[in-house]
Amino acid sequence: MATSAPRSFFLPRPLALPGRGFWVIAHRWAGLTLALFLGVAGLTGSLLPWIEELEAATAPQLHNSVWTGTPDPLRVREEVLARHPGAAVDFLPLTVEPGKSLRLHLHWLDPKTGLERERGPGVPDWNDLFLNPVSGEEQGRREWGNIGQGLKNLMPFLYRLHYSLALGAIGTLVFGVAALIWTVDCFVGFYLTLPPRAPRSARAPFLERWRPSWRVRWKSTPYKLNFDLHRAGGLWLWPLLLVFAWSSVSFNLPQVHVPIMQAVGAQDARLVLLESTLPAPRNAPRLGFREAVERGQELAEQEATKQGLAVLDEGESWIWHVPTSGLYAYGFTTGADISHHGGGTRVAFDSNTGVLKSVDWPSGVNGANTFTNWLTALHTAHVFGLPYRLFVSALGLMVTMLSITGVVIWLKKRSARAGRAIRQPKT
Repeated sequence: MATSAPRSFFLPRPLALPGRGFWVIAHRWAGLTLALFLGVAGLTGSLLPWIEELEAATAPQLHNSVWTGTPDPLRVREEVLARHPGAAVDFLPLTVEPGKSLRLHLHWLDPKTGLERERGPGVPDWNDLFLNPVSGEEQGRREWGNIGQGLKNLMPFLYRLHYSLALGAIGTLVFGVAALIWTVDCFVGFYLTLPPRAPRSARAPFLERWRPSWRVRWKSTPYKLNFDLHRAGGLWLWPLLLVFAWSSVSFNLPQVHVPIMQAVGAQDARLVLLESTLPAPRNAPRLGFREAVERGQELAEQEATKQGLAVLDEGESWIWHVPTSGLYAYGFTTGADISHHGGGTRVAFDSNTGVLKSVDWPSGVNGANTFTNWLTALHTAHVFGLPYRLFVSALGLMVTMLSITGVVIWLKKRSARAGRAIRQPKT
């Protein structure tokens, strides 16, 4: 007589996660893969909190300006376009800091397609123009990020290195993938600081066994010191390392970041631009820049009032024309702004009809958006003033240190394995 199989035979076995050894190898190879990216990003990132001051120091003739009166960016833009037919200026700052110039970024359009041309006949070797914001007098030109033009492009070049190794779109994508690996590796590295499971008979309290991971043995051998700096440094800085890793994904790899954040309720402001993409760019909308600013101010007042907020005079404001989407975006400052610069509250509206398309509040309306915007502000050091800027500079150097110490650990262990292989007798 046949007997039935035990019930447990038909139950699926629980999924077994890889052991600690697997994660050690994964962390090792992730670190080696990321070493160059994080080393460069850390070094350049230590300078970027001071980019405005360093720009003024390395190219004072461009960024500093002596003027009295009221800046009129709209008039200055119109004069520039009159002097440079065929050019377009789609982004316009509406506020100018005292003692600073007005920077306009120009691009040249293909008369047949209406799309931007980067090279070719009629395209000059510059795209940044610096002007007195009151008189409109030209102070200088540069091609943004082209270090071949000298010191005036030092900080833009370092900025390009920071997010793309100065390799353009391919570098941005590769850096985005690196940031995604970094994000995952943050959790792997944290797990590896936890103490291995000990026999129950000899098991000390968890915190007591974990405590060595937080310490640095300063008076020890060079290898132990290097190891402690890597492990304890990563552990003490872990929350901010994760902040910088995931925010880097949002900058460089939105195709991954957007759907993940949407799953938790975020509404990415960039989607309205993609959803409104036109068959051909609308380079000559019915609303000119002056009318667009007026419409933006009107919508800003209306939407701020609905939220019980006021449009603040202090803080930045700007207007951005997006020809490929047929939209204007108007940035203004409210109490919802996180960045100390302001200008993070935005309305987007049709460039022909002025119909409102979207409103983006930096904080207080959508929790997931507030979270993302805080990560961005922390990454760019636009919060908490001077002390946090100093901390971000130090953090950049620490990220570089973690990359170097990780490579040193790998080299030491690789050397040890090679030594053991040589000492083993051959059969």
